[in-house]
Amino acid sequence: MRSSTPPGQPALVALDWGTSSLRAWALDRDGAVLSTTTSRDGLRAVGERAAASQLPPADAFARTLAALSDTLGAPGVRALACGMVGADGGWTTAGRLDLPIPATAGALEPTMVPAASPAVGIVPGLRATPDATGSCDVIRGEETQVLGALARLGDPVDVTLVLPGTHTKWLRVADGDIVDFTTVMTGELHAALLDATILGDPARRADAGDVAGPPRTDLEAFDAGVAHALSHPAQPFAARLFSARTRYLSGELAPTGISSYLSGLLIGDETAAMLPAALAAEAPLALCADGPLGGLYQRALSTQGVTAPLLEDTALDGLRAVARAWGLLPPALPAPSIPSA
Repeated sequence: MRSSTPPGQPALVALDWGTSSLRAWALDRDGAVLSTTTSRDGLRAVGERAAASQLPPADAFARTLAALSDTLGAPGVRALACGMVGADGGWTTAGRLDLPIPATAGALEPTMVPAASPAVGIVPGLRATPDATGSCDVIRGEETQVLGALARLGDPVDVTLVLPGTHTKWLRVADGDIVDFTTVMTGELHAALLDATILGDPARRADAGDVAGPPRTDLEAFDAGVAHALSHPAQPFAARLFSARTRYLSGELAPTGISSYLSGLLIGDETAAMLPAALAAEAPLALCADGPLGGLYQRALSTQGVTAPLLEDTALDGLRAVARAWGLLPPALPAPSIPSA
């Protein structure tokens, strides 16, 4: 499985392949990025295309990867993917590993896609064991971001990582093992509230051009939502949510600020609920996120007196680590020593 590709030539296509979109990179044998692309061809779109054309799903995924590889200038190059492409209904089921597991790339053996040519491996997800309520929890894709984040932090043996997204994860590393995580559906709740409830009606009309007028800045509205969440902890969460409606009716909140206000309410509520356990662990806290969402979590945490570094684009670092651990790329060369004077 070892790569014999010369430096500077594509040796691996790395993919962070999610439900609605994907990112792809062509890497040379040293792990250097030769080209990159993004696509809306996530799990859902590929499945819909397969159904519409009556293609076997595996063929639809293979064609999608072939087109991406051509775009990257890496035709016929083997691939390593993480994310929902390995879930039920994806290209192939990559399974989930039960916690605790070492927080190392060597613990995440890729599942090879049957009959794929060139070879395609998919990183497995993780499963937390049932808690006192009998519930378990699952991750798929974020485990690879975790590897990249830990490498950036110097591979600490104890840390709490927050991975904001559609389904935000609060993940605990203790004594060098991934021991537990909790999923919070903050991002999906935000989308549902904005798109399908009375709270989002003014924002939807504003987006359609029916409402004019200068809105509050997004950060002002976000900060107001965080402040409301933190200052009314005894109120039922559903009651706090309705403040988005009453503030709009009173003129305190412009239609175009409603989305940010709801984000503040939700992220404020989430961080206030999750921080006590994270701080009780007496371990460093770090954020692992791409795009503006990580900055919003930083802002909400700062309001509560917590400073957390923000690590971006860690999925690629994690994919590189898995590829090296499992022979899809050669091991990284050690840094040259500097002779003493």
